Amino acid sequence: MSAVLLCPDLVIAGADDPAPRRAAILVENERIVAIGDAAALSRTAERIELPGQVLLPGLVNAHQHGRGISNIQLGYADDILERWLFDKRRRRPMDPYANTLLAAAQMIASGVTSTIQANSPYGSGDYGSEIRATIRAYDESGMRAMVGVAAIDRAELVYPAEAEAELRAQLPAALAATLSAAQAPTYAGGIAETIALMAALRGELAGHPRLGLAYSPAGPQWVSDDMLRALADDARAHELPFHMHCLESLSQANSLQDIYPEGVMRRLDSLGVLGPGTSLAHAVWLSHDDVALAAERGVVLVSNPASNLRLRAGIAPVRDYLNAGVPVAIGTDNTALADDEDLLGELRLSWRLAGDPAWSAPRPPDPPTLLRMATANGARAMGLADDIGVIAPGRLADVIALDLRRIAGAYRDPDMPLLTAIMARGGARDVTFTMVGGRVLYRDRQFTTLDLAAVAARAAASAAETAVSLDAFVNGAGGALAQVIDAHYAARHARVGTPPWRPIAPHE
Repeated sequence: MSAVLLCPDLVIAGADDPAPRRAAILVENERIVAIGDAAALSRTAERIELPGQVLLPGLVNAHQHGRGISNIQLGYADDILERWLFDKRRRRPMDPYANTLLAAAQMIASGVTSTIQANSPYGSGDYGSEIRATIRAYDESGMRAMVGVAAIDRAELVYPAEAEAELRAQLPAALAATLSAAQAPTYAGGIAETIALMAALRGELAGHPRLGLAYSPAGPQWVSDDMLRALADDARAHELPFHMHCLESLSQANSLQDIYPEGVMRRLDSLGVLGPGTSLAHAVWLSHDDVALAAERGVVLVSNPASNLRLRAGIAPVRDYLNAGVPVAIGTDNTALADDEDLLGELRLSWRLAGDPAWSAPRPPDPPTLLRMATANGARAMGLADDIGVIAPGRLADVIALDLRRIAGAYRDPDMPLLTAIMARGGARDVTFTMVGGRVLYRDRQFTTLDLAAVAARAAASAAETAVSLDAFVNGAGGALAQVIDAHYAARHARVGTPPWRPIAPHE
């Protein structure tokens, strides 16, 4: 690859160097070689002029599921998480390749250069093929991705798992029999099958410059201690990151009080799950002790603010987590506030939710901290802290450009820091340029390697084909099952209530 000289108006190198400066960036092969005056850097490199634009480190979407066709588009209205998860059973599985490639295109156009995919299944019965289709889509997109190998071995119907027998006893006999019938595994299978799938995928992706793998068990209420311990052991043995949902909803928090009376993070720590290679998505309902242990172990918490609002999961106390020394990243969960992949918009939502009306309350995160959430902390969750997240010589050339015209508007006071204006006013519509590993994927708001219309058409065709569910019990008796599930969680809420250790509280 020949040398490229990026010539924007301004550069913001990263959260630790947030002051904009006039500079050009010299890229050779996949890395940044130098930053400085354009005339002094190179006379032979291809020049890419970016007038009126600011160059930033590429954004990291640290938790999403590769769903380019959103749940709203598929007909699933927002609802409380557990009811929403049940409702999603009524469609046949989409084509993972088409759906993931569309999601990747949407992220690239939004300034996301890297992502963590928590690889929830499509339910085809062939999880290995699903995940390979997902990997192929990311490979063709050109973006950087860490794809999770997921697993579940309990509580697929309701949690805690011990309540399932009682719930099934309340169902009509025909429906109970349907639920008890043997079905193809949703994931790879048990512990041995999951580890074997990971081993095969590691061999297939060995040496890939942009794609990596992580273990991504669904969440502690869905995964037994034996499985968590075994996957954590294999992750350490092969230096793999570990990424999973954790304490997303109030129902999960209530259930986990019974399952892990010593505390969720204490149990996960005893199983070998926690460490600097671990990231936990949502993390709405952590206790004070959970937060302290996360900070001590170097765990990254990934906030998904709009998803948590839309699915009535709660508001993660991001400010408290940051003040406790926990690195926090950000993700869309494919459920952003505007039902898009605008990570800057999600960052702004997280910023505003961290405000407290009390005069004595700690202030919300400042703009450099927000930028760190969307760059360096996401890089840390991916195990790429030394390679991406900042613009510096030797780092991978994952950079984006924003057009400053709309951000500035009719007037921007010269004393208003540019980064503050970007965090307050910037969004996906301002992204003009996306480069990953020195390769231009998006320029002048146009894709350079993807035919977006063709990608969208393929995903739309797949979505249209899924309208009739293959899940007979949902079609035939879904209403009865939904009522029993609703009653189960409502009763638990009435009995347990809100956990007394909710970490966020009004300040005196």
